Amino acid sequence: MKSHLTEKELKLAHFMSEISERCYAAGWMQNLEYVLWHAAINGERKYGQSYITEDDIATLIKLSADANAWIVFDNKKEETALSLKEWMKKFKIDLKKKKAVIKG
Repeated sequence: MKSHLTEKELKLAHFMSEISERCYAAGWMQNLEYVLWHAAINGERKYGQSYITEDDIATLIKLSADANAWIVFDNKKEETALSLKEWMKKFKIDLKKKKAVIKG
């Protein structure tokens, strides 16, 4: 995790990564940020070899609200925080362009 994240953003990034590890044995599965946001909006879902649970969703919502951010993966900067406002706009645009971003 990069040190440019605040403590609250780091907690969110770490938790998102934990879900990726549990479900795919990967520190940050491609499109993780989209899949987790989709689950936060729509509820529990299968992801890889496991599930994104209601408890996961509650924790994601709390951590993102505390940080007022969502974590995205940037190839150069790695884990990067976007404000929730920026993220919601990006999610909507990217989902319109490519529905596959929410596939797990």
